Amino acid sequence: MISIKKLISVTVSASLCMGIMLLPITSIPASAKASGSIQVDKSSQTEDDNVETFGSYTFTLPESFDDCEKEGDPDDEAVYYYLGDYDDVPALMILKESLLDYVTSSELKTLTEDDEYEILGYFKEGVLEGEDFTNVSKTSKTKIAGNPAITFSFTGELYGENDVRITVFIDKEEVNIYCLMLLEEAGAKKSYVKDMEKIEKSFKKSGESDIPEDLAAAVYEALEDVSSYSARSVFELVADITDSGESADLTLIMDHELEALLGKNKSCHMILTESMFSDELGIKEGDYVTANEFYILTDGKSTSAYYKEDGEDWETEDLESDSDDLEEIEEYIGSVYDFEFFEKLADGSIDYEVDPELSEIDDSSFYVMQMDLTGDDLKLAVETQFFLSGVFLEDEIDYDDITSHMIIYVDSETFLPSTVEIDLAGVGEQILFEMIGFEDADISSCSLVTDYIGFDEFDEIEAPDI
Repeated sequence: MISIKKLISVTVSASLCMGIMLLPITSIPASAKASGSIQVDKSSQTEDDNVETFGSYTFTLPESFDDCEKEGDPDDEAVYYYLGDYDDVPALMILKESLLDYVTSSELKTLTEDDEYEILGYFKEGVLEGEDFTNVSKTSKTKIAGNPAITFSFTGELYGENDVRITVFIDKEEVNIYCLMLLEEAGAKKSYVKDMEKIEKSFKKSGESDIPEDLAAAVYEALEDVSSYSARSVFELVADITDSGESADLTLIMDHELEALLGKNKSCHMILTESMFSDELGIKEGDYVTANEFYILTDGKSTSAYYKEDGEDWETEDLESDSDDLEEIEEYIGSVYDFEFFEKLADGSIDYEVDPELSEIDDSSFYVMQMDLTGDDLKLAVETQFFLSGVFLEDEIDYDDITSHMIIYVDSETFLPSTVEIDLAGVGEQILFEMIGFEDADISSCSLVTDYIGFDEFDEIEAPDI
């Protein structure tokens, strides 16, 4: 543990560091300044040109930084990105200093991760000590490029009244402390906090793989911040069926469109479309289609349900908080409000592999996670990705002794899932029997594909116009 004597030296050092950081750029010593201002213009650049270098790390700037002005070089002690006017807020500053300003060489040899977090805590104390800052947040422990890190924020008089967010991490091997600080006008309508989070997640040692050390944990961490999302899940089964000695082809499609609002006012809107066609049975595509639609809307005090069966009028029902109907509905739709499979994936109980190269699709890049699932893990994946029907199948299908391959495409910037594909050929016969009643079938293909269309694009789901 760090001694009280060391605490004093650490807080003083942190305060001095902040004193340098908060000086206008014109007041910074020449040794800490770059040769000039650089306009970052990426209009004709490739994605690789978004990658910046500072110290021994690289990181990726999001599109919102395309027109920023940059001050500083990779080998300097500080680099600055001005997102508005030069030498003004909003601005992102990235700085580094020697870890030996905080510990001795002998202490460095025995420094544990707990010690590193303790030093980072003292850093925060040094920043805040003696200042009349408000809205001081709790310390959030995290990791940056695998290194111990903390994040905190506050409001204070710096460049006028500013909202400030600081993330600081220790690189023990390099014997340096890195600090990222975002300054914005207090209460600004446009905030760059989410962009700063993307930058932090993109930090990696120069020359190292782009794949995060624990991609599953990064995905679930990103999902925990989601307040709403929209998605589309398509189940498709192609088979040859036999009935009374006669064979025929059959294609069954179930298409679910979902909007979900999370949190205390959790609500959802879903459209379920089922279709079936067969050339040999004379059922053309579009001949047999049914569409059902429903809303479950909560305002924090009461819950209302709206249901419209194919071609019929809307039916409505107000549900009491302790009613059996509400409990039954929540049992069926509960999976749309959480990401339980991703949580289990993040806790390390499911093995997965990540493709060594990013997949480039429509000008976007994705990490590709692949895994084989069986038993309860497969059941949970289907429930999470197939929304309402997934819960139905959970009780009707035996997933034991069945192995299915699953692929997850993860956005390389946001770490949010983009597409999830599950090969369900192994349970296709069971699904066909439960849904239609055919026992004798040769399954050609059976798959479930979920596309996450958008995250945090709405904060309300309105009731239907009935």
